[in-house]
Amino acid sequence: MRPAKRIGKLTTTRATATTTDEGTNAKVLAAGTLPWRIKSGQLQVLLIHRPEYDDWSWPKGRLGANETLPETAWRETKEEVGLNLSLGIPLGVIRYKNPTGKNRKEVWYWAARVDDKKPIVDGTEVDDTRWATVEEARQLLSKSVDHKPLDILAEAYDAKQLATIPFIVLRQAKPIPAESWTKDEVDRPLAESGYTQAKAVARLLRAWKPTRIVTSKYTRSLETIAPYVKKHGGSVRTKRWLNIKTASSHPKHLARRLHQELKRLEPSMICSQPSVIKRVLKEIKALVKDDETLINAKIISSGKKSNLASGSILVVHRAKHQGGRIVSIERYDPLVK
Repeated sequence: MRPAKRIGKLTTTRATATTTDEGTNAKVLAAGTLPWRIKSGQLQVLLIHRPEYDDWSWPKGRLGANETLPETAWRETKEEVGLNLSLGIPLGVIRYKNPTGKNRKEVWYWAARVDDKKPIVDGTEVDDTRWATVEEARQLLSKSVDHKPLDILAEAYDAKQLATIPFIVLRQAKPIPAESWTKDEVDRPLAESGYTQAKAVARLLRAWKPTRIVTSKYTRSLETIAPYVKKHGGSVRTKRWLNIKTASSHPKHLARRLHQELKRLEPSMICSQPSVIKRVLKEIKALVKDDETLINAKIISSGKKSNLASGSILVVHRAKHQGGRIVSIERYDPLVK
């Protein structure tokens, strides 16, 4: 259990065409996934059986110490059914009170696509799994409240917005103060707190597993992505359009290159300095508005949210079957130990 007052820095903001989730004040927080696949042309979802409760539900668990909600969803899925999956679009939040009726509980869900992997139950919390069609799942689920994320998933599938590719915007972690650095600005490194943020970012990024990583040439940007690349790999490229001078003097070039990156068919991430990231957010917000999508563009940037905080990310999901159309947006700060 985690008191709400302890999660003030754990920002959780998500939006799709049908859901908007902004923050939480629940006493008990949990997160999970709805693993899904296409089998013989049909959408199927993976349910779990919990022997302790003798019920059928979704892979999920309570927020762990020093975790963000996406990390919890990723970890619990891996622990309970042995699947190391990437998170897809958000599937809303279910809210209810625990059996005593005293504490309010929230469970945050994400879609998670399964390719050819087979689930392996942990044998303790979960003793069985079952693939089911959407209608079969509605019959199997023990709690009616668990129908909500299933309905959102089915609606996204019908709208061709379920199969997505993540694109992550990362603002570099905190560098040492400019006034204390006498050498070339390009070489200014992270502060000690920045290195801590970078390690937290690496843990958070496991939930989406970007394989293409594009960054500015600045040392502090390269040091921000280093812990993730060292542990999880990825193809790193430094690009001039993400450097401060180029982005400031050639904003149209930045916009063109960003649009090109958003069309790529692999999980990607860009990392740069605050002023560049602010321009990137502005471009993404314009794309969402121009598309006349129902996503609330204010979640991307508005007022105090005009930029990301140091070491924070914006996760953009693009629909594979709609030409890369943006169908969900999420913002997170890494939870620093």
